[in-house]
Amino acid sequence: MTEKTFKPLPLGNEDFVSIRQKGKYYVDKTPYLKNVFTEPSSVLLFTRPRRFGKTLLMDMFASFLAIAEDGSDNREFKEKIFDGLEILKDKEFTNKYMGQFPVISFSLKSVYGKDYNAAYEALAFTLSNLFKSFLFLNDSEKLLGSDKESLKLLQDFNYLSTPKAEKYIVSSLEFLSSCLYKHFSKKVIILIDEYDVPLAKASENGYHKEMVSLMSLFFNVMKKSSTLVSDNVYPIEKIVLTGCLKVAKNSIFTGVNNITVNTVLSEDYDFDSIIGFTKEETLKLLKDYELEEYATLVKENYDGYRFYKKEMFCPWDVINFIAESVKKKVSNTEIIPGNYWINSTSSNALLSYVGYLTDKATDKMQALMDGLSIETYINDSMNYDTLSKHEEIDFFSILLHTGYLTSDGYRVENEETEKPKAIYSLRIPNLEIRECFETNILQHFKESSTQGENKAMLIANALFEGDCETASDKIYDLLLNYVSVRDFATKAKKENFYHGFLSGVFASCGDYINNFKSNTETGNGYADITFLDRRGSKLVIIEIKASNSDELLDKDAVKALEQIDRMEYAKQFLKKPLIKKIYSYGISFYKKSCYIEVKKVK
Repeated sequence: MTEKTFKPLPLGNEDFVSIRQKGKYYVDKTPYLKNVFTEPSSVLLFTRPRRFGKTLLMDMFASFLAIAEDGSDNREFKEKIFDGLEILKDKEFTNKYMGQFPVISFSLKSVYGKDYNAAYEALAFTLSNLFKSFLFLNDSEKLLGSDKESLKLLQDFNYLSTPKAEKYIVSSLEFLSSCLYKHFSKKVIILIDEYDVPLAKASENGYHKEMVSLMSLFFNVMKKSSTLVSDNVYPIEKIVLTGCLKVAKNSIFTGVNNITVNTVLSEDYDFDSIIGFTKEETLKLLKDYELEEYATLVKENYDGYRFYKKEMFCPWDVINFIAESVKKKVSNTEIIPGNYWINSTSSNALLSYVGYLTDKATDKMQALMDGLSIETYINDSMNYDTLSKHEEIDFFSILLHTGYLTSDGYRVENEETEKPKAIYSLRIPNLEIRECFETNILQHFKESSTQGENKAMLIANALFEGDCETASDKIYDLLLNYVSVRDFATKAKKENFYHGFLSGVFASCGDYINNFKSNTETGNGYADITFLDRRGSKLVIIEIKASNSDELLDKDAVKALEQIDRMEYAKQFLKKPLIKKIYSYGISFYKKSCYIEVKKVK
């Protein structure tokens, strides 16, 4: 690495003006200003996974469009901030839009709480801060005295957080828009970031119904008929929202007609790379920080997303990787790709479903973990409250929309009795996300095998007593929802899947078992699994076989048992006086079925 001084990276910085003033690196998304604000729809919604740069995009929009408090376009300042960026080359658009609109810009990402009252207060806090940014309206000669009184109430968090203020909260955006229109005689642009967080958090914490009622009224601003000023003019030029999911129209978007929704599945060249880094942008970033030799490493770990036909990278990952790698390269430390996603996004959506998956859905999860693609219908418009129903389509839909999966396209299925349906091909996008799956799945499996009556301990206890029937039943219960984290797209033996499964089971037993060993050398070979009870008086030896059909289960279990004898796995334990009982088990598996043969050796 040379002595070159690199631009500071915008690590965690979502303030566009701050990034530009401090000379930080900025990937130019300004050409999308024209795409968005000349698009004829009055409402636009962009849904992308978290950490893909939605907030910075919205702040850039606001910085370009916003009129100054004194009514000027603040042209000199804005041209300095946007100097060198593509949008300034379009003189016609710049003259028409730069600094020409009152802008209401805010985020709902902090609007949540343990219950509805806490979330209501969080919304009140967000809105009171928003209204305080328009204090100049309190002195406007164009507003009525009653308008100014209402403005002061909306700027007062102590009042706004009370139940009696709900009527002001739900109509706040309509009211503020009308005030700004009266003051400037210009139509307003509203930018709402993370619009769906209040609903997502409400679903997680059990107050979704109340929050939908509140937010549906709050978003009435999107309906033209509810936001007319005195001269019967609709005061809003355009509303742009970003979020993670497209919420179904039968909730907050009821009655919103002129809306365009752009999701990760939308076939729209105008917006396919508006959020996230393209391949070209990522390679330029690496080159600018003299890290182009790590392009393959970055691609394997952080690439793989497809938004329509664009290959996209997660900006949060790329910038964090570069920040760490520059430091490591200076200190001659080996550069290893970190997992920046797992601690920055919620895995609740994944974990809340895994225990409810059907056999078919579990098989699809296993295919994904094996590096394969799956085919499924996608719910492209859903309500957060439907997630609690644990439908398979919703499960894979939320994984797609939250960035755990990506789509390689779709095929159309034609049914004579129904309209054609799209069946999407989904896969895990990259190694980083696969690691997230591994962590979450292992966590869930550990929790599910130790909860309630503790199935893992019941299995171990049955094996200590030679009880094949109980052990088989409990293994079957756990196996139904088990997804291996090993990559079986390789040529690994089929037994590895079940070996990993049983190892996970017994790892959940804690100190109930003693001296657990896997693939340990004993006798004339390597026993698959051995362990003792807590007192060290009972020994279990297990040999595992994967059958090619259910008809071979019993024969393969016998073969496994014969292998234990032939390879003398128990021999070294027979002479130990503290071990009073030794049970050898041949366990065969076929798909989700298992068969156990036992022999009492001592």
